[in-house]
Amino acid sequence: MTDWQEANRSLDYLIRLHRHKLSRTVSLASEVQVQLESIFSLLDDLCTVTCPWCPDPCCLLARVWVDFKDLLFLHLVGQQIPPSQLLADLNSACRYAGPRGCLLLRLARPWTCTWYLCPTQMTRLRQKSIPVQGKFSQAVQAIKTGRKEMEDEFIRVVS
Repeated sequence: MTDWQEANRSLDYLIRLHRHKLSRTVSLASEVQVQLESIFSLLDDLCTVTCPWCPDPCCLLARVWVDFKDLLFLHLVGQQIPPSQLLADLNSACRYAGPRGCLLLRLARPWTCTWYLCPTQMTRLRQKSIPVQGKFSQAVQAIKTGRKEMEDEFIRVVS
């Protein structure tokens, strides 16, 4: 069994074992999901106008992986878990980077892949209305806070 499979199996076991005590943790994960979904259309728009013409795609260069909070979130909201970690090793590109972008659903992507905006996307975001920029910033902060609280609550319950 691979480390990835073992991590997922262990996390699944802990969630099933403590399910009756994890209602707040599940609720926090659901709140994170709502916040994430609230920014997906903006992120899709930014990617549509920048990524296809990018000479240096971050998805091919970044060394990103699914971290514990990402994996915990996916398990708690019942999202399909990627079959493998994003990188085979630190010298390889993301295995889910396809010719037309990420092959993973937005919700299944690591948080780093969601919040990172390249300089061109940041410029485009700054051209949006103040309310749109504010909504994005508030959602990002709520997601960061929610992910931290979700992890802390999970560790408190299972420890």
